[in-house]
Amino acid sequence: MKNPNLYRTCLMAVFLVIITSSCKEIIEYSPYQNIVESKWQKQNLKNYNKLLPEADEAFKPFRVALIADSHTYYDEFEKQVKYINSRNDFDFVIHLGDVTLSANAREYNWYSDIMNKIKVPVITIIGNHDCLGNGYSIYNEMFGESNFFFRYRDVKFVMFDDIVWEKKVQDPDFEWFDEALDNDDDYKYVIPFAHIPPWDDQFTIGNEYYYNQLLLDHNVNLSVHGHGHSFGYHQRYGEVNYLSIPAPIRDELIIMDVQADTIIIERIEY
Repeated sequence: MKNPNLYRTCLMAVFLVIITSSCKEIIEYSPYQNIVESKWQKQNLKNYNKLLPEADEAFKPFRVALIADSHTYYDEFEKQVKYINSRNDFDFVIHLGDVTLSANAREYNWYSDIMNKIKVPVITIIGNHDCLGNGYSIYNEMFGESNFFFRYRDVKFVMFDDIVWEKKVQDPDFEWFDEALDNDDDYKYVIPFAHIPPWDDQFTIGNEYYYNQLLLDHNVNLSVHGHGHSFGYHQRYGEVNYLSIPAPIRDELIIMDVQADTIIIERIEY
């Protein structure tokens, strides 16, 4: 090109077109952004409301699908969703946390896009990866409070936020957990769910055994967790059964079959 100034001008114009065309994408998913679209706000409450009025009925057996740690496994998560939708025997689904890897808005939206393909309501608890950066506030906007419980056919489901490191706290809110475990309405079962199992490094030894003691104090004999990415079902401390939910990469689905006199855990490979 004979005119170098014109050449540089053309290059700059091309560069600016590229930058401005992708600028919205860069800004929209800043790791510091916590704006949540209205359609994705308070999803746990919206999904629980879909269970009404049946949730308030007297006990009769029901089945819940349990999933966890879908972060980074989006293809496998899609496969898991298809399998869940191929069946018609689930009342609802519980996701045990770590729906994101870095807790940015893009990942939360990816999870919501896939999760909302499930035909039955999904309740989502918080994981440690979901608390990175601004993730905790995004979770609050997208799903609601991170400590909560709900009733379904005379069973009390207690969702406990036990994240420590990523939230930079010393202890989980055991005072809330202690009160939430109360069987104050003659529930047939009280079942706690928390992303981190008490034997994980995030728990001090004191908190590890305190968690288990709280379950014993309230006559709770089953506790459900994610985080480990693999299946486990054992009595680590005696008496209380601890259930660990695998990540979608395992091609397994864990089913909680709640009967009048027992809770049956099924492990299905698909």
